Amino acid sequence: MRFEILMIVIASVMVVAGTPQVAGAASPQVVSAASEAVSAASPGADQMQGRDAVQGVWLLSSGEADGNSLPQAALSDGKLVIKADHYTFTMGDAGPLNGTQKLGTSNGLRTIDITDESGDHEHETCLGIYEIEGDQFRVVFAAPGKDRPSKFETAADSGQWMHVWKRVKN
Repeated sequence: MRFEILMIVIASVMVVAGTPQVAGAASPQVVSAASEAVSAASPGADQMQGRDAVQGVWLLSSGEADGNSLPQAALSDGKLVIKADHYTFTMGDAGPLNGTQKLGTSNGLRTIDITDESGDHEHETCLGIYEIEGDQFRVVFAAPGKDRPSKFETAADSGQWMHVWKRVKN
């Protein structure tokens, strides 16, 4: 299917450029431009890779909120379980917090939007960014109704929080 779309895009580019060539004779520049256009038009693959990468069980290794580090006691029992687009988060006396997440990309950042199904932010969506490096999963979220963070840090009175998770290996 991607090949068929690529060939249609190549043919369209060639017609617009006024070069009625056979598709097989397209220049490398046309093929490259068409391939980039097809990739940009089909973000599902990147989102699926991100979705697959975050699946599993994670333990909280560090974090901060409003520019302040989370206390070590809070980190010791922080756990995140992600299955498909659903998560369960536990930390301290907060009890399990369930919700859904949606992954995407925007302005060169990987985005994550979470909607809690219970707790203080029940049915509210928090916008965030994330990155995965090896067995580390790092997220930064804004408070509900606030703009998406653009960097992996929090500031005083921002309402933002950051968690760094370490994957639990089977």
